[in-house]
Amino acid sequence: MKNKTLFVSAFGVALMGVTAINAQELVLPEGMEILTPENVEVTVSTARANDKDKALTIAGSAENGYKAYFTAKDAEHGEELWVSDGTKEGTKMVKDIYPGVTSSNVLYITRFNDKVVFQATANDDEGAELWISDGTEAGTYMIADINILGGSEPAGFTQINENEFIFGAKDYESISYGEEEQRWLWISDGTADGTRLLKDCKVIYPGAKVATDDERFFVRVGRKVFFKADTKDNEFGEELWITDGTEAGTKMLLDINKTVANEETGATAGAQLDWFTNFKNEKLFFIAYSNEYGNEPWVSDGTTEGTYMIKDLTEGTDANGLPAGHGAFTPRVYKDKVYFRGYDPYYGLELFVTDFTAEGTHIVFDINTNPTATGTANGSPDLFCEFDGVLFMKGATGSDANLPTNYGLELFYTDGTAEGTKMQSDLNPGTGPNAAWEGMVVSGSFYFRAQDQTPAAGSSQAWELFKIDSKDEFPKKVVDLGEGPDFVHSLRNLDGDLVFTSQIKKSLFVYHYRKADYDPQKDKENMDPDFGETSAVMAPSSMDKTVDIYPNPASDYVCIDTDAEVYGYTITDLSGKLLVKGHADSNKIMLDDLSAGMFILSVETSEGVMNSKLTVK
Repeated sequence: MKNKTLFVSAFGVALMGVTAINAQELVLPEGMEILTPENVEVTVSTARANDKDKALTIAGSAENGYKAYFTAKDAEHGEELWVSDGTKEGTKMVKDIYPGVTSSNVLYITRFNDKVVFQATANDDEGAELWISDGTEAGTYMIADINILGGSEPAGFTQINENEFIFGAKDYESISYGEEEQRWLWISDGTADGTRLLKDCKVIYPGAKVATDDERFFVRVGRKVFFKADTKDNEFGEELWITDGTEAGTKMLLDINKTVANEETGATAGAQLDWFTNFKNEKLFFIAYSNEYGNEPWVSDGTTEGTYMIKDLTEGTDANGLPAGHGAFTPRVYKDKVYFRGYDPYYGLELFVTDFTAEGTHIVFDINTNPTATGTANGSPDLFCEFDGVLFMKGATGSDANLPTNYGLELFYTDGTAEGTKMQSDLNPGTGPNAAWEGMVVSGSFYFRAQDQTPAAGSSQAWELFKIDSKDEFPKKVVDLGEGPDFVHSLRNLDGDLVFTSQIKKSLFVYHYRKADYDPQKDKENMDPDFGETSAVMAPSSMDKTVDIYPNPASDYVCIDTDAEVYGYTITDLSGKLLVKGHADSNKIMLDDLSAGMFILSVETSEGVMNSKLTVK
């Protein structure tokens, strides 16, 4: 196999023991290349969470292709929004949002169909506001200046249906209400006119994190979004809320933790919500703290009656007299059930499964059989994803080199039964940990970051890139980027190719690889969101309603052909950017301010909002 040889200049890294790459040759495998220029540093966060402040996000469509959006900085522009189509020529800074060397501090890049929405700062007067981008400079702009007194600091972006996303943001009223600034719940279709306050509730983002590697703060299930919030009067603390995109359909589901936190007001404490997981667009799996049982697994179907604790896995109280709950970690949906790291008083932290009933919630397999005073030691599995028909995870078998069953922390998989659960490989020989994380499937191959030897004392995990092509194949190291820990992270699927970055070389990498028996019918992943069945309460999109206009194509003016009363109109470009807005005194609209092109004319009438495509010559 041929190799590509690239020259890497020296630069410093100072995170978790990662050492700098000195001037040297970096040998990459065939199919892998660096996409960002040598003088550009990718600034994606190393956190394991999916809801990162600095995220690497894939957006696009099957018709127009997919792109990777991320933040990066250079000496001339500071840190700004970048985009890549998987080629060097198509990897570039999108826009210098805050002109000059000052960074625009792009945060929470989130997919919205074939675009991304995010928080950014264009100048000190507007502050951090709501932005959108289609990957071009012209198609990157602020949607709305929500907070007239400064930045609205929007966060928690979650697409709720084909046309809208919800988020938390600050406006004049929310920062002036009560004794603290609050984010309230907003909804947007990506246009200024379609951005509005949905509910004046206190959106808590990201909320209390029970786990250090919490992956999900807001989660869509079908056409509704579960999120963490409180009333604006702080009556309940952080509790479980839901929205269907309407004010009437936005509400708290249940006061899970009824512990009184304020004797004077009667306000209760928060539920420490964590590990939100979408179960087949039907239910939400999560963990929550209640005053009766502590941290335990819960489920919700979006109704108060259908929100309940699944099982009290840890009965009784701890040494402080508090409920002795242990929660649930890294839940994954597999074979119509949810698998997770749960707790058993005898077996400790091990692989569990639930069908959302107490009887159907139990241990699957005891990974660590080393005896303790109360039973066996913790296997502490962290679950990754389904691959080749089984569910992959890592688990701790024990670190006593004198015991033949101790291999350290290694890769496992399960078919959902004890008999079908096995250690996949001893990647780091002996009892050293392979420390695997970020398992994901791209084009029918399973990728993860791990190590095949233990780094020197005082150093961080090596976290180099590995892959397997079938469930029982011994893992192969894809690349070693340099001396010391590579710390590859943010593994993403760019329409069949793997993209990622690293702390030893802060660049954007792409890897084009197809296994020997690659089958595009079976191995090509769906890149688009699944919103499930159309909800009966979901209002039809305004894009489904059209209004007749003439002449079209038009030149100086256009007339609206409708018997309804016309209230107003907007004209946007095809990306959704607002160009013209006005009140209609008649059914005739002048087009003096428009250049030639195609646009969307939206007309608000007594029958609702209707749209038509308008061509201007």
